[in-house]
Amino acid sequence: MAKALKQHKPVAEHYLEGAKGTIAHKFPFPASAVWAALLDAEAWTEWLPITKVTWTSPQPFRDGTTRTVEIGDMVIEEYFFLWEEGRRMAFRFDKSSLPISAGIEDYEIVDVLGGCELRWTGRVSAIFPLGFLVSKQLAGGIKAGLPKLEALIAGDKARFGL
Repeated sequence: MAKALKQHKPVAEHYLEGAKGTIAHKFPFPASAVWAALLDAEAWTEWLPITKVTWTSPQPFRDGTTRTVEIGDMVIEEYFFLWEEGRRMAFRFDKSSLPISAGIEDYEIVDVLGGCELRWTGRVSAIFPLGFLVSKQLAGGIKAGLPKLEALIAGDKARFGL
């Protein structure tokens, strides 16, 4: 059974200033294919150690969109405070069962020669040293997952609009 959810600090873009760096991955696809993968709830479970993703807002998605992410028995309710269709989505952890006080992730897709690049920045705060450890684990999961996302898109091009 999932643990009770607790409210986190309502952080926004300024909170990213304390992040420890950006992880980037170049894709040999147009930005539209990578964006399609980010909108595909099931895809998240195929490239990250996530159990389930549920968009809890109707489309079209925009600032204020919400979704719920499950990782085993942990639950995170996310609030998207920044939405640039086809290019950028950023959300904070609104409520979760994680032992943190705040969390944020920012996904930005930029066109580059031969395709696009996905740039991820994230930050988590909690009591020392837990905030550092959770942030490091989150970044490590993204870094390991992005090549899997590339393989997922390459392996099912029609699913992602190619």
